[in-house]
Amino acid sequence: MMRRYLVILFSAILLLISCSQQKNIARRFVKNNRNTVVALYLPDRLIKKNLRNDSLPDNLKNESLQDQISYLEKQIKVIDKVNDDKFLDIIYLTMCKTLNDYGLTVEYWGYDTLHPADSTHWVIDVPRIEITEVCENQPFCRWVYENRYCMDVPVDMVNVAAWFYISNGMTNSMTFTEQNYFNDTDVTFDIDYEQNKVIAKTYVDTINIDGFYRFVTLLGKLYAGYCYDFVMNKYIDNQQTTPIDTISRFRYDPYEQYFYRTYRDYLIEVE
Repeated sequence: MMRRYLVILFSAILLLISCSQQKNIARRFVKNNRNTVVALYLPDRLIKKNLRNDSLPDNLKNESLQDQISYLEKQIKVIDKVNDDKFLDIIYLTMCKTLNDYGLTVEYWGYDTLHPADSTHWVIDVPRIEITEVCENQPFCRWVYENRYCMDVPVDMVNVAAWFYISNGMTNSMTFTEQNYFNDTDVTFDIDYEQNKVIAKTYVDTINIDGFYRFVTLLGKLYAGYCYDFVMNKYIDNQQTTPIDTISRFRYDPYEQYFYRTYRDYLIEVE
């Protein structure tokens, strides 16, 4: 028992030492990369897909094809209203602003001002952004006293998937991330004692194009942070002497100026 305790204690000490070492490397990275220049490129257009599979209500199944098509088109919430230029402008402006908050300087490099990527000149190239709208049934379950009740509720969702090519001389990597914009949905179950049955009450805050553009603003901020943290973690991996942790990654908050670990909130490197 004592030997097992000592092994656990020794492992914990090594973990603390490693974490402290990595934070010191991360602090050095932040200090050394103030005023680093970044070239940021976005695609010319978006890839948009409507993968909804809405069904017709019974009262429309015998109506004209035009009426059926009109009904199905009205179920589309976002994808047919997204303007490519507006989406990309929001992403670009919010990424630039956020990268500046990280201490970086965003510049446009044309063909006559191309600069090879190195430690003080980064390239962030976003070659592809896909937007997909779907409607999926999701189960909502609640306990009412000793009984558990469930109900499937259709949830509208827009998935935004983006690929990033990041280069700074130390790394040349293709990475990927995706996020979802979806209904704020909730289901409650109440007992009707008079009728001796359980009644489900559904709350749905429908998605719309204005809400989607607000979501895109958050994406631009998130993308900028993800790209910065990706380069920072590559620097940590190259500098540290202890075994590399490939599961958790460091993130940096430039506003509060602190580091924290995450196990899934980061760019995924594409092999």
